[in-house]
Amino acid sequence: MLNFSDMNEHADILKWVESQEQTMKALAVEWAEINSHTYNLSGLQTLSKKLKTAFSIFSGDVKFIDLPDYERINNHGEIIHQKIAPALSLHIRPQAPKQALLVIHMDTVYSPENSFQEVKHLSDEKIGGPGITDAKGGIVVMLKALEAFEQSPLAQNVGWRVIINTDEEIGSPSSTAFIQEAAKLFHIGLVFEPCLPNGDLVGARKGSGNFTLIAHGTAAHAGRDHAQGRNAILALSESIVKISNLSYTRPGLTVNVGTVQGGSAFNVVPDLAIAQYNVRYAKEADQKYINEQIDDIIHKTAKEHDVRIEVQGKFQAPAKPLTKETLSLFHHIQSCGKEIDLDIHWADSGGVCDGNRLQAVGLPTVDTLGVQGGDIHSENEYLIMSSLVKRTKLTALALLKWANDDWNI
Repeated sequence: MLNFSDMNEHADILKWVESQEQTMKALAVEWAEINSHTYNLSGLQTLSKKLKTAFSIFSGDVKFIDLPDYERINNHGEIIHQKIAPALSLHIRPQAPKQALLVIHMDTVYSPENSFQEVKHLSDEKIGGPGITDAKGGIVVMLKALEAFEQSPLAQNVGWRVIINTDEEIGSPSSTAFIQEAAKLFHIGLVFEPCLPNGDLVGARKGSGNFTLIAHGTAAHAGRDHAQGRNAILALSESIVKISNLSYTRPGLTVNVGTVQGGSAFNVVPDLAIAQYNVRYAKEADQKYINEQIDDIIHKTAKEHDVRIEVQGKFQAPAKPLTKETLSLFHHIQSCGKEIDLDIHWADSGGVCDGNRLQAVGLPTVDTLGVQGGDIHSENEYLIMSSLVKRTKLTALALLKWANDDWNI
């Protein structure tokens, strides 16, 4: 415990953060080398145990929160139930007058079969590794910022809750309800997704929805009975081209067809074809527009080809505008950055994260307080190592100054 007998307590705490640099690097590397793909339940269990140990330095009880299964479409067009690993949660001082919710995910996009499994030192400044930036480094920043904050007597003015979920990379289908219900009890939201490669934060975000298009045709021999067949692939192909062409028919609206599958052999008219697509939008009114347009496309195409086409899925993340309250929180973060020589700016993004979901229930949220790096979701993902200390100091200082009434939402 530090001595706070003088007026330099913030400086002392920030100096302590600097002393943790090697520890932070070691944690980021250790956690990145544990495969925690969303569907790798054993890997997530291994990482969860390590995170529970790491966060047990605080006085509260680290809990595992069971999440419900979620429905997804398999390769046969059937709805199956996918098990999701438990989330991790810790709440300190729930009765304090100010409450902060800190959120990040432990799952990654890299399956156990992916060749990208190891951390490598790319240079004196960069480390490459699966999920080291998105978002294992962010968990480290969250942990050490809270550890620094707790060393100040000012911490008694702020209660905080950590939630680390396990399904963010697939749109948080199982954890959204839990996170949003929790968010209603807090004053600010801090999410530790990576900042942009140039160090900027993300400001406004688009909304997003994930959907599966399933075409059911009629199988037939491609030579003997071709006329009796109803080609599901052909109907699906025409549908996805028309759906894709809806991109940019409204400002900021995009549709991306990400996967397509169907058919069994050259000489069989395929009776099943499946495509998955994602919709991003800037305004909530675009949801109704895109649904009406897609319904019209599907109805006409199905009738023309004498097939049945269905859509499964939903909009999972509402758009996240820069509200007055959220902008005030950004300015607070920016002001703290100036004190530690970080030039903080923000830019809009088409990406979505749990910050969208937190703000949707009225919680002002800054959602890119994690590490600086780039090429996330690829085998070139990298972390700028110095950002571990810099971003930890930023969050710690923001909490300290809020606790000291230097800023109020």
